[in-house]
Amino acid sequence: MRNVPLDSPDIDEKSVTAWERHIGKRVSDPPMLRSQLAGGTLPGAIFDSARRHSRLPALTISGRTVSHGEVDDGAGRAAAHLASLGVTRGERVMLLAAVGIDEIFAYLGAMRLGATIVLVNPTLTASEMAELASVSEPGVLVGRGAPLEVASRMEARGIREIIGLRHEDRGESTTPVMQLAEGSWPVQPLDPKSVAILAFTSGTTGQSKPTPLTHSALIASIRGAMMAWRWTPEDHLVHSLPISHQHGLSGVHATLLAGSKATLLGHLDAEALLNTVSKDEATIHFGVAGIHQRLLDRLGGRASGLSRLRLAVSGSGPLPVGLYRRYESVTGHALLERYGTTESGLNVSNPYRGPRLAGHVGLPLPGVEMALLSDDGRMTDRKGEVLLRGPQVFGGYLGVPASDQPFFGDWFRTGDIGTLHEKTGFLRIVGRSKEVIISGGMNVYPREVEDAILAFPDVTDVAVSSVASKSWGEEVIAVVSPSSLDTSELREFLRTRLAGYKRPKRILTAEAIPRNHVGKVVHSDLVKMFLSDDSAVPPDGI
Repeated sequence: MRNVPLDSPDIDEKSVTAWERHIGKRVSDPPMLRSQLAGGTLPGAIFDSARRHSRLPALTISGRTVSHGEVDDGAGRAAAHLASLGVTRGERVMLLAAVGIDEIFAYLGAMRLGATIVLVNPTLTASEMAELASVSEPGVLVGRGAPLEVASRMEARGIREIIGLRHEDRGESTTPVMQLAEGSWPVQPLDPKSVAILAFTSGTTGQSKPTPLTHSALIASIRGAMMAWRWTPEDHLVHSLPISHQHGLSGVHATLLAGSKATLLGHLDAEALLNTVSKDEATIHFGVAGIHQRLLDRLGGRASGLSRLRLAVSGSGPLPVGLYRRYESVTGHALLERYGTTESGLNVSNPYRGPRLAGHVGLPLPGVEMALLSDDGRMTDRKGEVLLRGPQVFGGYLGVPASDQPFFGDWFRTGDIGTLHEKTGFLRIVGRSKEVIISGGMNVYPREVEDAILAFPDVTDVAVSSVASKSWGEEVIAVVSPSSLDTSELREFLRTRLAGYKRPKRILTAEAIPRNHVGKVVHSDLVKMFLSDDSAVPPDGI
């Protein structure tokens, strides 16, 4: 437990001790460390890095490689093009953020200009894009290819320009395409407290929320992780994550800040990713549990190049203990599980050096303070809601009254329920406060039920949720993979591992669990599966 009250502005010793554990040296001035993490802006820091590493390769995407100097040049040209179209500081630029060199140039150019980037998943439908546009009110839309064709058909007021990125986008573009941009816009001082990105939460359990992220929050988040994970110019990151989400985008930020290299695949091709790791001698891999699972399935017990990685990170969702142990057995290395949110960036991580703990996400990263809040509003060292504080944390959702913002004083209420390991103090996420299932008056945490189901030898994936019940108020439901699973054997297995009120009243088998683009379960789709499938009805007596 913290040794400083929650309403105190002082940084507690336990947080500082965690920072020291991560970086491997004493932190004599914690406020100064925070200032160093949050100082400056991404455009300025990336420009400084590009000057030092201008000739070194920076990004490889779809067979195209650009150096750090070329990234800087591309960002300058994109900023000049946007400025010529009247884009000014603070204006919102909607970017259809497919994984591409041109998209990254546009992203960095808009940020250099001082605009606010609205990151959009390019696979959304026109109506979904229009919904985001109605909230974010962008003046300019930037994209290419099929996503730009889709976006050009959406009904959105206020968008005065549609900018294609490539020659092929001339048909949808209302201006010359960005590929034809000339000149360069210099890096200029920006207010670190100004909004750099308007992100949207994943919306897996409800409507996504517009989340303003400042320059200082973004740079503090990635610097803290880079410091803990010992990121250097010699590193080579590989991932197959979207850059419309903070997980994938943070890898781009780290690469450009460090002067290192990244190969981005855009979508998961297990064979291509494994070949990249081996052939290009990658040192770092970012993934989610589903990606790590598919890589191991592809390897079939062979370590391949994964054993050469110095760091393999898992985030954006829980890492099953069984998968953690399987990965370690096959590769000889433990996955590093970490924890973060859209609103607060990268916050908690297992240590890079020293033992990691399966099923736990670790200790607060440099600059971050963490606490647990009990149901009665007090600090606790038992089960409680995870609170976070530090320069990485956002200031509140766009358009939401102060009384409805997720804060306890100056602490961000994550909505995640956690416990602390008795000996190490490592955080374990056991569920979401809004996902707590109240069945027959008893609290059930989906994560606990999922962990129990994953211990059954034949289960490869699981998601637990709830539906309304006349008898129980809510009843626990589960979707498990593969579809060939014998649910009667699974039920018998769970009888010795979960109390009756925690065991799923209904179990449905499926080949795939409904997940979004970063592997998080879409609970609304999960419930629809049950409502449309009679086979999920439980046997008598369950």
